[in-house]
Amino acid sequence: MRLRLEKADFILRVLTFVALAAGGGWAIYKYELSGATDWTNNIALDTKVLPYRDDLRLLVVHVRSKNPSSYEFVLKSSAGDSFELRFRRIAMDKKEKAVIDEDEGELVAKVDLMKATGGEYQLLPGAEMDDMRTLVVPANAIISMTAEMQIHNGSLRWRGKPDADFVSASTVVRVEP
Repeated sequence: MRLRLEKADFILRVLTFVALAAGGGWAIYKYELSGATDWTNNIALDTKVLPYRDDLRLLVVHVRSKNPSSYEFVLKSSAGDSFELRFRRIAMDKKEKAVIDEDEGELVAKVDLMKATGGEYQLLPGAEMDDMRTLVVPANAIISMTAEMQIHNGSLRWRGKPDADFVSASTVVRVEP
């Protein structure tokens, strides 16, 4: 009887050790190796063109950002982070099959989406934000919009420049007369 208890005690101690080692390995993988605590954000742009006056139209842009992770992250202008919306006018003189880059064209406006929040932008786990901006544009224009969120990750890249991660979304709108 005593031998059985000693065997059972030994087996339980070994299983406890294995469970602790497996749990520790999972925690290291989850929080250090897989990047589970890294920031994640999904950005989408929704646009609408409204009549304004004469040959001018009001371009309404909703920049929707969603934090799908279970961790919050904060952007800080003081740390070099940014969240901006750029409007570019695409030239109407392009030839057929011309490829137009999202940052090509005349920069019409650049909006700092963190300015109204005091230079900080906090996204809680699962949070969805909607930043709306409007721009008065001429009729018959083609406008490219890019929303870009950039966060400095604290490391340096080539030649000692700060390294940053970013996510962006772009869309194009033709402003009808």
